[in-house]
Amino acid sequence: MKRAYLFLAVLLAALMFLANNACAYWVWTPETKKFINPKYAVKDSPKEQFEWGMSFYDAKNYQRAATEFEKLTKQYEYSEYAAKAQYYVGLAYENLHKYYQAFLAYQKAIENFPNIENIDEIVERQYNIGNFYLAKSSPKLFGTDILTSTDRAVEVYKKVVDNAPFGKFADKAQFNMGEALKKAERYDEALPAFQRLSEDYPNSMLAARAKYEAAYCAYRASLKPAYDAGPTDKAVQAFEDFTLTNQDSELAQQAKDTVQRLKDRGAEKSLLTAQFYERIKKYKGAIVYYKDILTRFPECSYIHTAQAKIDVLKKKEKR
Repeated sequence: MKRAYLFLAVLLAALMFLANNACAYWVWTPETKKFINPKYAVKDSPKEQFEWGMSFYDAKNYQRAATEFEKLTKQYEYSEYAAKAQYYVGLAYENLHKYYQAFLAYQKAIENFPNIENIDEIVERQYNIGNFYLAKSSPKLFGTDILTSTDRAVEVYKKVVDNAPFGKFADKAQFNMGEALKKAERYDEALPAFQRLSEDYPNSMLAARAKYEAAYCAYRASLKPAYDAGPTDKAVQAFEDFTLTNQDSELAQQAKDTVQRLKDRGAEKSLLTAQFYERIKKYKGAIVYYKDILTRFPECSYIHTAQAKIDVLKKKEKR
């Protein structure tokens, strides 16, 4: 019996404790017809809420600051403080080194508040976040790239270009987009990224470099294991187009050297095919491929070998 009374006394004390704490932290609001916790409720005005968020930001409690600023943008989305609060959400995440979340917050500021006063600064911050991901190594899982720095960098740079296509970071972002894809050896994707820069920003200081990088990516794309003359021919054409308009640049000589390597590579395929036909004594077939070297690759290093082989094989045919 004593145990029962003791149990009831402890239970009653516990219920009273919970009731007192519930009253301390939760309040019924007729407007929402819900209990709310004043500790986590939004302040009575957007100005108060903004100052509340700034108190945490100034104290370097950036996670709490981001939470309070986000409350403002939701509860007072049409107030004069909403755009600034959204901007501070991005700043808070940037200070927490949560760069992708910062990028998304800045993007939300641009999209939800297109007339935001400091849009140039926000775009610059996005551009710098892109540079962070460009410089960062991408982790690999079982030898395969997972969603990583390259994808993040490309996504950020695309938004920088879209947000301010005529801004001072647009051409740089477009170029760095190509650089990120090239770094990841995604040459088929890097090629159009570089091409777009030279087309959309022909007066950019990066235009000539972008044209060279486009040719270089075409060249690297042509080196795939499954050899196809098409990509090689395109790469040769791209480099030759570059040298026509940039003959005095330092990159022009690199372009010429690469063109020579490409032509030698193309000629080598014809040479190997010709030698195969020669070994099986199909001299007419061999002559066709040796002639292909003369006509398609007249400046390659195999030109004299091909001409000498044609002369020898023609004599063999007459026997």
